[in-house]
Amino acid sequence: MNPEENYSSQRKASNYSDVLHTDDDINPIPPQCGYTFSIIKALLIYPLAILPLGTGLLLAYWYRALWVRLTYSSCPLSRATTVVMTDEYGQQRVSTVQVTTFPDAYSAIGNKVEISSCATRYLTHCRLRYLYSDDEKKFILLRGHDCDRTLAGIHESITGLSGRDYELRKATYGINSIDVPVKPILVMLYQEVLTPFYAFQILCLVVWYVEEYYYYGAFIVLSSLFTISYSLFQTYTSAVQLHELVRQSCTVNVIRDGRELRDVPGESLVPGDVMVIPPTGMSMPCDAVLLTGTAIVNEASLTGESIPVTKTPLPQTPDELYSSERHKQHTLFGGTHVIQTRFYNNSAVLAVATRTAFSTSKGSMVRSILYQKPFNSKFYRDAFIFIGVLAIIAAGGFLFSFIFYSVSKYVQPDGISISYLLLSPRVYALRGFDLITIVVPPALPIAITIGTVYAVARLKKNNIFCIAQQRVNLCGKIKLVCFDKTGTLTEDSLDMEGVVTSTNQQFSPMVTDPSSLLPCPLLYGMTTCHSLTLINGQLLGDPLDVKMFNSTGWTLEEPGEDTSRFDVIIPTIVKPPLAEGQDGVQLGIMKQFTFSSELQRMSVLVKTLPSHDPKLFHVYMKGAPEKIRDLCRPDSVPEEFNEVLSSFTQKGMRVLAVGHRTIDVAWHKTDKIERDMVECDLEFGGLIIMKNSLKPETTPVISVLKNANIRTVMVTGDNLLTAVSVARECGMIEPDHQAIMVKADSTSATPSVTFHLLKRGGDFLCSQNLKDDPQGHTSHVMNGYQQMEVMVQRQYHLIIDGKSFETIKLQFPALLPRLLVKGSVFARMSPDQKAQLVTDLQGLGYGVGMCGDGANDCGALKAAHAGISLSEAEASVASPFTSKVP
Repeated sequence: MNPEENYSSQRKASNYSDVLHTDDDINPIPPQCGYTFSIIKALLIYPLAILPLGTGLLLAYWYRALWVRLTYSSCPLSRATTVVMTDEYGQQRVSTVQVTTFPDAYSAIGNKVEISSCATRYLTHCRLRYLYSDDEKKFILLRGHDCDRTLAGIHESITGLSGRDYELRKATYGINSIDVPVKPILVMLYQEVLTPFYAFQILCLVVWYVEEYYYYGAFIVLSSLFTISYSLFQTYTSAVQLHELVRQSCTVNVIRDGRELRDVPGESLVPGDVMVIPPTGMSMPCDAVLLTGTAIVNEASLTGESIPVTKTPLPQTPDELYSSERHKQHTLFGGTHVIQTRFYNNSAVLAVATRTAFSTSKGSMVRSILYQKPFNSKFYRDAFIFIGVLAIIAAGGFLFSFIFYSVSKYVQPDGISISYLLLSPRVYALRGFDLITIVVPPALPIAITIGTVYAVARLKKNNIFCIAQQRVNLCGKIKLVCFDKTGTLTEDSLDMEGVVTSTNQQFSPMVTDPSSLLPCPLLYGMTTCHSLTLINGQLLGDPLDVKMFNSTGWTLEEPGEDTSRFDVIIPTIVKPPLAEGQDGVQLGIMKQFTFSSELQRMSVLVKTLPSHDPKLFHVYMKGAPEKIRDLCRPDSVPEEFNEVLSSFTQKGMRVLAVGHRTIDVAWHKTDKIERDMVECDLEFGGLIIMKNSLKPETTPVISVLKNANIRTVMVTGDNLLTAVSVARECGMIEPDHQAIMVKADSTSATPSVTFHLLKRGGDFLCSQNLKDDPQGHTSHVMNGYQQMEVMVQRQYHLIIDGKSFETIKLQFPALLPRLLVKGSVFARMSPDQKAQLVTDLQGLGYGVGMCGDGANDCGALKAAHAGISLSEAEASVASPFTSKVP
C-alpha cells in the first residue's frame, strides 16, 4: 500500500482522523484528565477557603489545577466540562471544553469524509485547538492541511474548496488570527498584587501598623509601590510590543467554488484554501505551499537574515510525504513577506494554505514566548531553599511563642493564676506574627528588584535591551559563554581571496582575481550556481553569492518585467564582460536546487546558449568541500585535496568547492527532474576561497571574559579547521595550547573514537574502538582518553564536529562530560545540536550564556541561562537580551 492509499484508509477509520494531527515538536495527545463541576464538593470547599481570611481563595488562584480537583468530580473526557492537561514542560493547565456546531451534518473535510454529528467538542490548550476523538476517547491536536499528505495529494487541492467545505473548516479551525491581547492596567495590577510575595507583604503591613511600626511600614509601602509600578510598566510595555509585533491584517484573493474571490480578509482563511499571490507580493497570513509559479520571499521575520529566498513550486511526486522542514524551499511561511512573484504567460501564482493561526511557524514562535520553558536554575533553587528554611524557623518561633505564653502563668492580685496568652491574646498573637515578619525579610525581594531595575537601565544605556528581567540575576552566575562564529565573532561580509582550479586531478596555483580566469567549469559554476535575483535593478541574494558573482565581472539578466520573466523559456541569463570578446557565450539557468543546510550544497541546471544539442545540459554544484568531494568521481578529485583544503581553512578562510557534469535530458522534462538525478557522478572543478575577518570587538571581549575566569566556547555551522583558526586568532585557544580534534565513527561494525593533533597535516595521536570490548564503553574509551592526555603533556582544547558530537552522545556517553569540559570548538553543528550542547553544559552545573545572530541560534539562545541576540529580527525576539550594536 502506497502512502496515499494508507492515508486514505486511515481517514476512513475515523470520522475526524483527517483533522487530528501528529506533530514532531508537539505532543498530539498530552496527558489529560476530565472533570465536571460538583455542587457537593463546592459547598464543602468554598467555606473552608473563605473562612481563614480568604487564604484558600488565594491558593485556588495560584494553583488552578489543584482547585479543580478539589471542587470538581473526575469523569470521562466525553462528559467533561473542564480538562486539566499537562504541557511538554510538566506544567498543568486548565482548559474549558467548548462545543462548535457544524452548519451541515454531512459536509466534508479533505477527501469527502462524512461527519456523523453536527456538534464537536473541543478545547484550547496553549493557544492550540484540540478536538475530541470518539476513537481515542481523548482530545487530540487539530491537524493542518499538510500532515500525512503526499506531494501529489497536496496538488489535488489546486481547485480550491467548495462553499460547504469552507464553512465546515471555518467552524472546525476557527479564526486565522495570531492575536495577543493587551490586558487592562487594572487587571495587570490585580494579578501583580495577588502574587505570593505581595500577599505576604499585606500580612506584614497589617501586623506592623497594628503594632504602630508606622515609619518602617510606610517605607515598605513606598518601596512596594515603586516595584509594582515598574513591574507594571515593563509588563505593559512588553505586552504592547508583542501585540504590535504579531498583529497582522491583510486581504487576499482566494479560489472557492471554482471562482476567484477578491479582497477576502486574511482572518477568514482556513487550511485548504487556495490563495492567489499577487505579482507585487504580500505578507503571508498563514503557512502555505506554493503550487504554481515562483516567489521571491524575505524571511527575516523567521530567520533573522534579510536575504531574498527563491521559492519554487512543490513537485508532484506521488509517493513522497510532505514535510515543511524538508520542503521548505516550496513553503511560504506565515509572517514572511513575498516581495514579488513570477509566472508563466500571465497565469496566476497559486499557494494552498496548510496551517493557520498559532499552528503556523510564526504562531509557534509566539507560543514559545508566551509559554516559555520553566527556568530551573541553581540560583533560584537555592533562593527558595533559603526562604523555605527561614519560613520553617519563623513557624517554629511562632509555635514556640504560642506554647510558651500558653504555659506561662500570671498571678493576679486576687491570687488566681492565668495564662499570659489568655490575659492579652491580641498582644501575644501579634508577637508571634511579628516573629514571622522579622525572620522572613519582606524587603529582600524589593532590594533584588531595585538592583535588577538599575542593571537593566545600565544595559539600556549600552543599547542592550532585556525582555526577561529574571535572567539579569543569573548573569552573575555565568561561568561559560558560547559564541556563534559568522556574524558574531566575525564580520557578516566576506572578501574574495582567490580561486583554485582543478584539472586532471591537479590543483593549479591560486588566482586572486577570478575575472581573469579563462572559461572553465569553476568560472561557470561561480557565475551560475547561486540564488541571486534582480529586484528594481539591484542584485540581491546571499552576501556570499553576491561577492562571488561580482568578482567574476559577469552580468546577470532577467528578461522582461520583474513579474513576467517566466514568459520566456529561460528566465535568468549570465554573460561575460563584453570587453573580453566573449559576448557570444551565454549561460541560461534553467532550474535551481536551492541551498539546504542539511545537505550543505546547492546546484543548478544550465543551458549553454547558443546550443547545437537541445538535450545537452550542464550541472554545476557548489557547497561544503567535503560534501562536494563525496559526490564527485574519485578519479577527478586531486590527491592533495585534504592538504590544500587544510592549508586554507587553518588560516581561517571560508572555502567552497564546485563540481560539474553534463546530462542528456529532453527540454520539457527539465522542470520535473529530481535533485538526486543530477547531484551525482560529478567532476571536481576547484575551490573558492573567501576571507572572513574578525570584528574589532571580538578579541578584547574574549580577553575580558578569560580574565574574569569565564570559559569561552565556539559553536558554529562552519568548517572545523576554519573555526579553529578563528578561535586561535581571537584568543579562545592560546598560542601555546594544543588543539585536539575528536572524530567519532559509528558507520562501521566497531564504533571508534580517534584523536588528532591539529598541526599542519593533523598528526595522529591515538585511536580507541569497541572491537575488543564491545560492552566496555566506559573503561575502554576512557583508557584511550587518558592515553591521549599523556601524549599531549600540556594544556589542550578538544575540537569536534556535529556528527561526531552526536555519535559520542549515543555510543560513548562516558566520554561526553570530558568533551564538554575540555571542548572549545564545536563545528558543523545544526541548530538542534547547538541547543542540545547548551542543555548538556547546563547539566554539568555551568551557568551558560549564548551569543548569536541568526535563526539557527534561536534554540540555543532560549535554552541558555542568558542569551543575547545580535539581531533585531523577529526571530530573535524570544532571546532574553538583544543588542542593537551588531
